[in-house]
Amino acid sequence: MNDWLIQLAEESGRTALEFLRDGFEVTTKPDGSPVTTADLAIDRLIHEEISARYPEDCVLSEESEENPERLNARRVWIADPIDGTAHFVGKGEGFGTLIALCVDGTAEECVAHFPVLALTLYAKLGEGAFVNGRRVTVSTVEGENAKVATHAPRFLPLHSAPVQYGNNAVAIFKVIAGEIDGCVATTTASTGEHDYAWASCAVEAAGGKLTDMYGAPLRYNKPDRKMPPVLVCSNGKIHEGLRKRVLVLCEGN
Repeated sequence: MNDWLIQLAEESGRTALEFLRDGFEVTTKPDGSPVTTADLAIDRLIHEEISARYPEDCVLSEESEENPERLNARRVWIADPIDGTAHFVGKGEGFGTLIALCVDGTAEECVAHFPVLALTLYAKLGEGAFVNGRRVTVSTVEGENAKVATHAPRFLPLHSAPVQYGNNAVAIFKVIAGEIDGCVATTTASTGEHDYAWASCAVEAAGGKLTDMYGAPLRYNKPDRKMPPVLVCSNGKIHEGLRKRVLVLCEGN
């Protein structure tokens, strides 16, 4: 495992908790989403640490101006300093730091740290996925016993997980850890590659699948940083069935 990358994510989490304790300011970005002084502080930390260790790499973060050189770079770190800023502002549990290394458009290594939940996920293609140092894999469940999570209104007929997670990152985390078998996520105008690069790597490393609703794999460091409107994540065994049910619900709207 990459101790340096894990330490960077966990230091980001400690910074977030310090802001929760000491207070922070909230402003609204042009797209209408919130950003806090904690987001910006963690953004600076991530840029400084990655640039110091890998000066030739590019960093693409939700909270900073993008480097135009990224489109010519083979190695790009894609980060979300605080995923779930609304949860953070509301002092909820479902926020975390997401960082992924993408090489030629493929997410190859990642870390996701949720400080309140005390969970750190590290994954690397070909090496597996680990939660708090313990290897995890997706479930082997299929058929009617599969547990699927979603909080998107149009896909609620698919929801069979024990609880509503409210945060797509947490739901995907549960799939990776084998606690549920699939999830369906919808994206918005403010959703970007920073929200899902980590997930593509971690889901595949754990043995699962993450695609758009047509089954196409996700690529990163594109000129347009937006994500497809619907994403399907699963243990792989239920993927085609779940994806087809998503398509049926989409066609019915």
